[in-house]
Amino acid sequence: MTDESKTYTLLPEQEFRLEVDFASTAIVQLKSGTAEIFGAELAPATIYSFSGQKVAIFSWHGCTLEIQGACSVQYVAEETPMHSYLNLHTALAQQRTAATASQGSGPVVLVLGPTDAGKSSLSKILLNYAVRQQHHPIFVNLDPAEGSIAMPGTLSAAPMLHLVDPVDEFSAIGLDKTGEMAAPLCFHYGFAASGDNPKLFRLLITKLASAVHARLKHDTASRQAGLIIDTGGTIDPNSYDIIKECVDVFNVTAIVILGHERLYSDMNRLYTNSSAISVVKLAKSGGVVNRDKDYLRQAQQRAIKKYFYGSAQCEYSPFSAIAWYQDLKIYRVEDSIAPTSALPLGLDRKVSETQTVPMDPGPILLHSILTVSSLDSTEDESKILESSAIGFVYVSAVNERKSTITVLSPIPGRLPRKYLLLSSFKWMEM
Repeated sequence: MTDESKTYTLLPEQEFRLEVDFASTAIVQLKSGTAEIFGAELAPATIYSFSGQKVAIFSWHGCTLEIQGACSVQYVAEETPMHSYLNLHTALAQQRTAATASQGSGPVVLVLGPTDAGKSSLSKILLNYAVRQQHHPIFVNLDPAEGSIAMPGTLSAAPMLHLVDPVDEFSAIGLDKTGEMAAPLCFHYGFAASGDNPKLFRLLITKLASAVHARLKHDTASRQAGLIIDTGGTIDPNSYDIIKECVDVFNVTAIVILGHERLYSDMNRLYTNSSAISVVKLAKSGGVVNRDKDYLRQAQQRAIKKYFYGSAQCEYSPFSAIAWYQDLKIYRVEDSIAPTSALPLGLDRKVSETQTVPMDPGPILLHSILTVSSLDSTEDESKILESSAIGFVYVSAVNERKSTITVLSPIPGRLPRKYLLLSSFKWMEM
């Protein structure tokens, strides 16, 4: 590792790959030529600062890059899958053109593959290429481990009104043309993987899909641009029901498989008789590396911090507020790993996976992330899991003597709703 400045020259269709630890920072500048990250073009002589990230900088026509800082890995690669990614985008662009001409619906793409196959990278490339052609697809994130749109532990969707930023990625996707915030649609899941609570996961993707389709009825531009759906590493045949659920509820027209022969074969077999669904196999990038549990944990912690404090490019100032126990109603999802004998009488395991139980505020909440539900006092409390999230708070202190908790919130004043859901994610503010 070195802090000295180095210059790299990329020939046409070469890619520069770098990995930066969370404790380090690397600065990238485009000195000449053209280059892009996730399909978003780099501006000349602009400083791009990366920390705790794995980045691939691709050039179609050649460029010169200046790299300064401590990189754990940095090298130039000649073999990339960008041509196949561009071909996929071209096919999707043709479908969008046809949808615009017929006033119909654009492509709905479901990206599948094992963990660390490059699904999120491909999704960002497809989104950015679409936005560069003045299309605004809706991005759907079904990977609860990633805090890409909102908070880890959520399933979410948002219209792509801007490019995915090379550094801040999805930070600005909710800004509309007037500069006002258009918050993404989120549902509380609370776990890191779809297999942690498959019953709840399937319930939520159905709710999310219903909400997305409701928007598409009134948003012509998004309907014609279509959807890009990013998923977690759902490749186990036991989880194919979840994949089929996604295909059905989102009306998927293309299934893209990254780097997994068996999954491609199985999906091809399942949908071979469906003329409305295409199954496409793409090679994963050679720059994709396996992320260990420590890296994923740090990435999740950074995503949580970013929600409250923003980033170096766009800093936020969160607010601290005190809430009384009596003013809150906090729920958690019934423990789905409890033995059947421990479940309440008459409640089977499948029901328990979508059952919420009230919990008393106390020290157990310290350092927890709570989802603020849109449910109001006139609605049935049993429907809290089916209600969208309007925000998140962090419990920074608990005072049992005064029966209060102190929360960190992105907005000032009292909590807008009293119904809260406990996530399995913890975070300690440093």
